[in-house]
Amino acid sequence: MKIRNLRLYSALLVTSLIMLTGCGDSTEVATASETVKEAQKETKATESVTEEVKLEVTYPTGTYNFRFADSDTRHIFMAAAEDYMLNTQKGGIPLYSNAGYGLYASRVQLPVDEYIPVMGFGSVWDRTLSADDSTVLMEDGKPGKAGEYTYRSSFSTNPQTWNQWLYEGSTDADYMTNYYGKPYSFEYNADKTGYEVMPSMASELPIPVNPTTLDSGKIVAKTWQIKFKDLEWKFNQDTDMSLIKDTKINAVDFYETYKLALENKWMRAVSGGGDFCATDIAVLNAQEFVDGLVPWEEVGIKLIDDNTIEITYAGEQSAWNVKYNFASFTKSPINMDLYNALGEEYGTSETTIGYHGPAYVEYYEPDKLIRLKKNELYSDADKIMMTGMNITVIADTEMAFEEFKAGKLDYKGLPATQYDEFKNHPGLKTIPGSTVFRMVINGLGTREAQVAKFPDGTWTPEPILANTDFKQAMFFAIDRNKLAKDVMKTVEPTTYLFSKAYVVEAEEGIAYRDTEQGKSVGLNLSPSTYGYNLDAAKAYFDKALDTLVADGTYKSGDEIKIEFYFFSGSETQALMGDYLKGAFEAAFNSAKHNIKVVFEPSAKDFPGIYDDHMQAGEFDLSIGGIGGSTLDAASFLDNFVDDNRGGFTLNWGIDTNIAEIPVTYTNNDGELVSEMWSYNAITSALNAETEILEGREVIK
Repeated sequence: MKIRNLRLYSALLVTSLIMLTGCGDSTEVATASETVKEAQKETKATESVTEEVKLEVTYPTGTYNFRFADSDTRHIFMAAAEDYMLNTQKGGIPLYSNAGYGLYASRVQLPVDEYIPVMGFGSVWDRTLSADDSTVLMEDGKPGKAGEYTYRSSFSTNPQTWNQWLYEGSTDADYMTNYYGKPYSFEYNADKTGYEVMPSMASELPIPVNPTTLDSGKIVAKTWQIKFKDLEWKFNQDTDMSLIKDTKINAVDFYETYKLALENKWMRAVSGGGDFCATDIAVLNAQEFVDGLVPWEEVGIKLIDDNTIEITYAGEQSAWNVKYNFASFTKSPINMDLYNALGEEYGTSETTIGYHGPAYVEYYEPDKLIRLKKNELYSDADKIMMTGMNITVIADTEMAFEEFKAGKLDYKGLPATQYDEFKNHPGLKTIPGSTVFRMVINGLGTREAQVAKFPDGTWTPEPILANTDFKQAMFFAIDRNKLAKDVMKTVEPTTYLFSKAYVVEAEEGIAYRDTEQGKSVGLNLSPSTYGYNLDAAKAYFDKALDTLVADGTYKSGDEIKIEFYFFSGSETQALMGDYLKGAFEAAFNSAKHNIKVVFEPSAKDFPGIYDDHMQAGEFDLSIGGIGGSTLDAASFLDNFVDDNRGGFTLNWGIDTNIAEIPVTYTNNDGELVSEMWSYNAITSALNAETEILEGREVIK
């Protein structure tokens, strides 16, 4: 697409979204309109449109698949979807990105000096140590052993599960990446300026069966074969080895694990993104098998021989898609001998699993220490210098940092309270985050709607949280720069749902936020102030009350009590809660209606804050953040869909299949068209072949 058309898209998108959200309504207060005007002036969105193009707006009908479309088209649809979520607050209200700062001990030698997207500063096992353990203190306060090189770290919680197919939280993922292998792995390229995906447990790159070459030159196929190396299981010394019949790892282990995971409907096999049923890379008949509609023989997972499995997808995939999908420890096998002997006890401890990653767990004492040792049987063991890793379990971040200051840790994130003292430390590194934490909303509005969505729930939702104007008021009431820099200190302010860590076209390696389309998002949301506009917040609050008082929901003198949940065990989170309380109560005190909001922050433990509250609908407002596939941002869009197809929808009372998103793009016939799409339709079309009717996704 020509640059002229991209700029036209930006202008049309802003204009249409103003119309959709009411920002351009002449009855609105001037401050909201000024916010839009300022944003348009600031970004000069319309300055470069040198010719007038009038397009008839249509509602598309037919079969669409943008998965392998050109990058301009994919970026346009991605930006349209994100912009819609932001302007309607259906995706929640962005608060901050989890970018932060980390401190490395002087003996840690990083593989790169500058942060590399995806690779970062390398995994633990990419690093080297310039001095052995005898020169430093271990967790017991005593020097370590000469000749050993143990990386010393700390996590805030114990492992919640040892079965990689059942994990939910990011901390479990951090544990598992150390002791589970991957069919393919991300590695630095030769000059360490970027990355490449190379075989790890696999023996070679994916092999297409009956491939097709697209006009773009990209090779795609529905069926791919993956060949595996001959590897060996590693076990904890206390594992009952009488239960082990075969210590070899080959394709049979992968095949049997995948079958079992789908039979048991294990979470990482059926949901969470990158699973066998995910829209973007669904395995043929996997969902149908899970639903009991077809036998296993009809599922697109076949064992070809002892070293080869064959995967048939519902739609065509490129080699990159296959490599990326299998570059995860969630696609690694469990030990079937242990599972057959232990049943549900499998994966409940460090002794009830088999290991095939960089390390294995030698010792575990809950709430104290996990000691890992290098796994000499690991597929890439020859690339690892370190002999082990100690993870001390310390719930309190300040206490953990004191351990770093005492010389007992090789790395620790910098707490906000310590930032001023250590901001010039030679070991300080800035680490961009992949998660945008949002204020998620229970917008069901009524007890009847709550029961319809969650029949077994007990919550009565607050009506004002279902009001679109109040959602906009909350967006404008937050001074994100102050929250990030003055209150929390070690995070980054953002008004987006996707941070700078995400790309849409992984093979091109262009950060989505740096594309022209990514920059066009949120133009009417006061980007110069990170969305903060106190006058607009107050005006939208009064506008919401105009409606809610007129219909009898609230009356003069009411106090509207809104609970907000944040993560427990963090002083920074508590400070955030206090800031939001002050900001909301200052903004939402209407003299016009004599009604005010009382904001009540409350700490909730992880993972219950998700499982028992957000995902169960038992909340008003909550902090929530789920990291997506940074190399395939479009695949993460399903986590904002109203039907919870991704398993991690956190906002309720929304309808995301309304065709009200304007998209202007060049179609397959080379024609510039202007169409109205629903969010669901965009999400599906970006990831797979999708049936669209009048701009809406056809639900089958």
